[in-house]
Amino acid sequence: MKIDKVAGGHVPQTLLKQDSKPATAAPARQANDAATFNANTAALDKAQAELSTLPNVDMAKVEQVRNALANGELGLDVKALSQAVMRFHTGHE
Repeated sequence: MKIDKVAGGHVPQTLLKQDSKPATAAPARQANDAATFNANTAALDKAQAELSTLPNVDMAKVEQVRNALANGELGLDVKALSQAVMRFHTGHE
């Protein structure tokens, strides 16, 4: 299916209705209280601790896979990939 740009969809800005009301001021920003700030800091500290326990990425292996893909040496099972995507996003096939 080909989707073409719809003609006539553009409305020149000069034809738009503009209110003569003055612009209102933006609502004042509320300052974060110390409890919220501490909760965010604690969450970041926990995430960094969990991240530090993960193994490092084997960049040599990544390069091998990248080269195999580029050279057409690595097969791709499209059906298995699509099923895995569906399971991940929907919880079922």
